[in-house]
Amino acid sequence: MAELETIYNAYNEITDAGDNASQHVEAYSHIIAGTQGTEGAKRLAAQFIPAFFKHFPALHSRAIDGVFDLCEDEITLVRQAAIKSLPSLCRDGPQHTIKIADVLCQLLQLDGEDLAIVQGALQTLLEHSPREVLAVLFTQGIKGELRGKTLSFINNQVASSFQTKLSEDPEIEGFFVEEIRKAIRSVSDSELEAFAKIIMQTRLYQNGDLDLAGFSHIYITHITSDIPWNRNISADPLLEFFATNVLPRSEFKQLTDDQRAKVLKLYADSITTGHPSPAVLSRAGGLVSDLLVTIDLSKPAGFVQVEFLVFVLNLLIKDPDVLRRVDLVTRFRELYSSTQTELKKTKEGIRKVSSKVSQDPEQAAEVKKLTRTFAILNNIHTLVAANRKTSNEIKH
Repeated sequence: MAELETIYNAYNEITDAGDNASQHVEAYSHIIAGTQGTEGAKRLAAQFIPAFFKHFPALHSRAIDGVFDLCEDEITLVRQAAIKSLPSLCRDGPQHTIKIADVLCQLLQLDGEDLAIVQGALQTLLEHSPREVLAVLFTQGIKGELRGKTLSFINNQVASSFQTKLSEDPEIEGFFVEEIRKAIRSVSDSELEAFAKIIMQTRLYQNGDLDLAGFSHIYITHITSDIPWNRNISADPLLEFFATNVLPRSEFKQLTDDQRAKVLKLYADSITTGHPSPAVLSRAGGLVSDLLVTIDLSKPAGFVQVEFLVFVLNLLIKDPDVLRRVDLVTRFRELYSSTQTELKKTKEGIRKVSSKVSQDPEQAAEVKKLTRTFAILNNIHTLVAANRKTSNEIKH
């Protein structure tokens, strides 16, 4: 009881001092000492330290360390009260924001109600000091064991703040996007998808003010690597990104043949399974048509790319403006003829290799390769025939 009385007396002494509160250093020291006392003393310290923090800059370090100790206390009420008080310490001592943000970031490892309180405190701090908090999240938070919960906080609370309270500050939004750009070099497929969605929701992106040059390269490198890609994605953000930064002819020609095939496969899969909006689909027809009429069919990789492009066009067959294009109609005619010829050659090749009495591993691999080629050519031939029929029906 004597300990509690000492803290209450210190509180009253500082309160009664009014404008001269800063002269009562010893009284504030008694309050800080409460962080090492009984449960009651700790609860009072968690409440009173922030109340007078601004008056005693010389004691800031001791006060902050005391509150940090309380954030790890075994007593739930003490721990939660201390966590809630951290943003107010930054308000009255902004020079300590990075240090406090770093501790809050470390506290994201907590669970349940504690985690919710940490997230609330960190979001409050984010809205008052966004640059400092973002710097901590992206430099310290996404490392090691904190990575999962930090990224979850970024994808939810941080993204939400940029849709509301932080949406009016283009400088901070630009800083946020730049931090994502740097972090995205080492992310999983689901993390990449989440970051892409966040970027596409920013005003900088929507207003066309965002330079995505580096981002595009990183994105394409990732999705065309050997890292498994999550197909269970919402299509619109991904398809919009492709339409703006990947499929335009000037961008597409910079990719390798292998990257082109993988990009087109993902694009086709996303249109098929991702329930894209009509607005997204309306852009796809022209882009895919542009690519189809320019692909070099003399290269083996050409037909692999054509297969996906023709498949996508077959999905977009309801758009008559696409199928009326003279260059596309001409390309359909060329494809119909060339695939018919190549099918005959491939079929004969399979027959010759398969007719040999004994096959070594190289011959078996050749049969497998030819069979795959035959399937691709047959798919193209069938789809082109369907598209030509629809195109003729539209003309008449």
